[in-house]
Amino acid sequence: MIIFYVLMVFPITAVVSFLIYLPAYIYNKKKYGKRPVVRHLSIYCFIGVILSILYVTVFMGGITFHPGYHFLNLVPFVWVKETYLMGFAKMIEQLFMNAVMLVPLGFILPVVFPSVRKWWKTALCVMVFIFGIETLQYFIGRSADVDDLIMNTFGGCVGYVLFFLLNKFLREQTWWKGALNQ
Repeated sequence: MIIFYVLMVFPITAVVSFLIYLPAYIYNKKKYGKRPVVRHLSIYCFIGVILSILYVTVFMGGITFHPGYHFLNLVPFVWVKETYLMGFAKMIEQLFMNAVMLVPLGFILPVVFPSVRKWWKTALCVMVFIFGIETLQYFIGRSADVDDLIMNTFGGCVGYVLFFLLNKFLREQTWWKGALNQ
């Protein structure tokens, strides 16, 4: 179901990402001169990943600034005991989706930003981003859950591992160096 929504909103995300990146492209072209196309593509993808995550976590369920309730879970791994309430398959699906959703961010962050090319810096950036989303969700009538923070951060770390492995194998490739702005 969530894949359908993501595919449905993909063209809109692509256009909005382009509109956001265009002024940055013009500014950077004046400041830095010509850059490899793959570098522009990586920054464009970063914007698209951020917008997609925001769509799925904030906008997809609707926004209510005066919700009737606030749900806050600060107890880690509460899903273990709630497996019986939601069912094993639904619990696995939710955990999997929470992790997978942040894999692209964990991958693209160190590509775009050289300052976060250490695993713990990428994990920290992902965690701060998700903490902001979870906090916002609490105030707009959605749930804020520490388990989501844990699984999302784990997914970001998996994305970083993919970056690390690709970087190891593609380090000498010209196009990869261009994407990394080296």
